[in-house]
Amino acid sequence: MVSTPAEVDRLLSAADESTARVGLGPETRAAVVRAVAAARELGDPGRLLHALGRAALNLALERLADGGDVTEVWEKAEEVLVLAGGLLADPELQADAVYRTAQAGQILAATGDAERGRDIVERLWRSVAPRPADDLDALRARTAALTALVTMRLDTDPAGLGPLAAEMVDLQRRLAREDGIPASVVDLSEALGIFVRVARTLGRPDLMRVALTEQYSLAQNFEGSRAQEQRDRIMAALSELHQAAPDIPIVVPGSGAWRMRGSYLDLLFEPGPSGSASGSFAARLAAESRLTGPASGGRLPADPSVIRGCAARLDHGIALAGAERLAEADQVFAELADELSLHDGVMPEPARGDVRRLWAAALYERAMLRHGLGHSDDAWNLAWLSIVVSVRRHEGPAPEGPTPENPTPENPTPQEAAPEETAPENPTPQEATPQEATPQEATPQETAPEETAPKNPTSQKPAPERTAPENPAPERTAFRRTTPGTAAHREALADTATHMVDAATIAVAAGRPEDQIMLLSEAIRRCANQTDPRLRRILGKALHNLAAALRQHPDAATALSERAREVRRELADPADPGSLREYANTLLLTAALAVDRQDWQVAVERLAAVLPLALAVGAAGEAMAAHARQLATAVAARAPELVDRFHHEGHWPYPTR
Repeated sequence: MVSTPAEVDRLLSAADESTARVGLGPETRAAVVRAVAAARELGDPGRLLHALGRAALNLALERLADGGDVTEVWEKAEEVLVLAGGLLADPELQADAVYRTAQAGQILAATGDAERGRDIVERLWRSVAPRPADDLDALRARTAALTALVTMRLDTDPAGLGPLAAEMVDLQRRLAREDGIPASVVDLSEALGIFVRVARTLGRPDLMRVALTEQYSLAQNFEGSRAQEQRDRIMAALSELHQAAPDIPIVVPGSGAWRMRGSYLDLLFEPGPSGSASGSFAARLAAESRLTGPASGGRLPADPSVIRGCAARLDHGIALAGAERLAEADQVFAELADELSLHDGVMPEPARGDVRRLWAAALYERAMLRHGLGHSDDAWNLAWLSIVVSVRRHEGPAPEGPTPENPTPENPTPQEAAPEETAPENPTPQEATPQEATPQEATPQETAPEETAPKNPTSQKPAPERTAPENPAPERTAFRRTTPGTAAHREALADTATHMVDAATIAVAAGRPEDQIMLLSEAIRRCANQTDPRLRRILGKALHNLAAALRQHPDAATALSERAREVRRELADPADPGSLREYANTLLLTAALAVDRQDWQVAVERLAAVLPLALAVGAAGEAMAAHARQLATAVAARAPELVDRFHHEGHWPYPTR
């Protein structure tokens, strides 16, 4: 009988089901042998990879259990690696190829060839890490590679695995939610077990408790003696934690609670029981694992003409986006970012700076495009990675300890580093701040022109809106920092800060208000003492946006908005309508905040100043003028004598009674 795809799929499902249902043994072994034979006969590489991967894994588990000879295991694992290696470039089969490669590396390590297995897994992660998990297959690939990496490092460096293990859980949960496959739920439970071990090493019983309760939630979805044994083990572990901290209750969740869990990365960066914070921008940056530095061997550096070609492709993508050819632009940016990530691993200084400038720009442009299309999660992932790449370009590796340029979370700059744990709510329509002045264009923080991405950057001198954060990965070689005080340093800093401000806007759309506040605070910190006009303009924007985001915290919002007003007043130039519009927008925000706290003197002064500016910039100021008139009406009703005095002095440009 000639094998057909349907018959092979049936045999593959039978082999997987037998493994899950009855475990290893003659029945399962026979099912796997039939599946491998049928897949070989069919000659379909994807189905053959599935069958060989299952065969190698089951045989490895048998030999590890009975202590038998592992030579056949190594042979099967090597066959899997050869077949998977030829499929890594196939978009349709890449995810399974990554999964089977990671699995084969783990098999080799577990059966005695630890060095080769570790090298396979580390190399695989370096190839997968820079790529965003923006579709289901990419998510599967990233999850598989990272899970293998964390598992491989678990016994050698558990204390350094916190961020990687947290991302592993987040990815695995997202995969379980999106594909709905029971095997993904089982994999999530195993990932949570790994995270518990890492949390114990970190001295974080709070994280252990969270992971164990989620694991219990998952276990309730399965029946049988094995599932009951797992639930009993989890409850025993929770009881031990409760004895150590009896003041913290143990809440046993329902079977669907795991779907509602938030990010473990966010939990990791919250203060632990000792009060030590591992959060803030510096901690998030240090935790980032997708920029791992030069890969060893195999690829020659690109010559300058290739870099020039990449710059031309970036410009082409931007032109396509400007012409509303969004699908084509998205493909250009995606392919360019992938290619530049490979050049980055082998390019020597100073050319690596050009690679990272273009790589960050490609990521940024794609993030803004995806954000405009409403794909907020994809946009956030791309925007954050653009920040990472850009800061690497700007600063190189992070210093080991706190420095004036890299303060610890305990030493934020006064007033500017707003509390990251307090996420502001969006204002209601009745109390909308100036950030909503032009709804058809405006982002959540400001009116449109200032918030949108530049449409005509040049390849040689990028426009203000591109950049990213730093990331001290142990395998990375030293990268050269730009020299403070130079034009190159100011340009890189401006790119970085602009990326942060725009990524903060994307964070809001992605439901990450804490990241919005973190990024705006970091942009303010980096630009606070700069004198360059471009950096001052970015500072004004970040101050304004953070003040608007913290409107529910009047003291912090008022201080930030007044600083933004001072910066923008200095930059306001009648020859530059954009600077006038920005100044007017911040005056309107300070007026709205003054109304909130019933400071009528300040409200009247700001409203008196804002309307002439809003009218002076024409159509761009119409929405601001309308909002100013609404506030003026409200102020006149609450402080009529003050308004009358300003009117008689000729300073009140609004109608009176």
